[in-house]
Amino acid sequence: MACATPISQIGAIGIIRISGDMSHPVSDKIFVPYQAIDKREYGRMYLGNIVLGNFKDKAFCVWFKAPNTYTGEDICEIQFHGGHAVSRGILRSLAEFGIRVARPGEFTRRAFLNRKITLDEAEGIVDVINASSESALMQASRMASGELAKEIYSCRDLLLEISASIDVILDYPEEISFEDIDKIQTDLVSVQIKLDKLLKNSSTRKYISDGVLVTIAGTPNAGKSSLLNAILKDERAIVSEIPGTTRDVLRESIEINGIRINFADTAGIRETVDTIEKIGVERAKVAIETADLVILVKDLSVSCLSDETELESSISSEKLIVVGNKVDIKKHSKRCDLEISATDGTGIDKLLDSVFDKLKLTPDAAILTRDRHIAAVTNTLKSVELAINALANETPDRVSENVKNAFKIITEITGENASEAVIDKIFSTFCVGK
Repeated sequence: MACATPISQIGAIGIIRISGDMSHPVSDKIFVPYQAIDKREYGRMYLGNIVLGNFKDKAFCVWFKAPNTYTGEDICEIQFHGGHAVSRGILRSLAEFGIRVARPGEFTRRAFLNRKITLDEAEGIVDVINASSESALMQASRMASGELAKEIYSCRDLLLEISASIDVILDYPEEISFEDIDKIQTDLVSVQIKLDKLLKNSSTRKYISDGVLVTIAGTPNAGKSSLLNAILKDERAIVSEIPGTTRDVLRESIEINGIRINFADTAGIRETVDTIEKIGVERAKVAIETADLVILVKDLSVSCLSDETELESSISSEKLIVVGNKVDIKKHSKRCDLEISATDGTGIDKLLDSVFDKLKLTPDAAILTRDRHIAAVTNTLKSVELAINALANETPDRVSENVKNAFKIITEITGENASEAVIDKIFSTFCVGK
């Protein structure tokens, strides 16, 4: 048993969930329906009272019958008025009837052990709970609903088929034709392509989970703070015609197309003798170095500056977007990727599109978001590549060894071949009521 709602918080409704053979008979001891139940209807919610000694509280109770439940076992859920005392009182009464408190993630673990879900689907469930952005929620939902498992099972089934074909070669070498060898090679390459695509799609996974760090850099008065305000559509940064107004790194976040973008507005970079401004310049340089992407803002209303040129040359082109600002009062042409006006909003939408294009952000693509899955697919791919090489240069038993190893590794993702230590670690991250 466990509270499915936070016991530490007062809320309108509290829910206690019980799973196992004793869930139905024990719940009957504390829940009294308003109308006598001749034959219990599973999945139907009944109104009645929770009776605990001298205490009585109006409540709902719903029963579910194995195996058609979340855990694959009999389940009962009691819904009552939320509150510390009520929750603890019900839990204490259930404990007196021999019902123990669930361990972290035990409900979902039982669902996994009873083959209601795969291990990666279980991980998807906890990721749904912890998702901090729309894109993270979308990817977690895909994993929880089994989309990742479908991709993995597709490769697993093909590897199993390949392994069986190689076993035939080993047992009956005189009956093997060139067509059989070609089929094995074609299937291995097919698995290779699928796994490689999955890894490439997952190269931006940290952006999905952690968001993207974008640093806005440039010389003083280029319009960096104005650009941040234009993107956020709010006056978050102080804007002044006085050079050197920004002395520190100002960080603000916004969700765009489901992905959290963390912007850092920095001090204008130039040579200065001002002690405080120097500190700001150094912090700006650190923000540039640690950024996933840098938007370098150039002032189109003034001629080219040496500090501007030097700053551009110091940033890798792979993570750089050069923006010409103040196009509305443009006096000089400068090399840039696009021209904008932070004042009237010209080009801001195109700039945000460029951020997604530059980082190859594709929120709709199915990706691997967990280190465990990345490692398993990477190692599976290595074994598949070794098998392809062995097919051309080595004996069939070496091919078989690598294919079987690939099969073993990939099934770790869904839990078919995961160690007890891995399973324990995954479910330890769950809350008690899940």
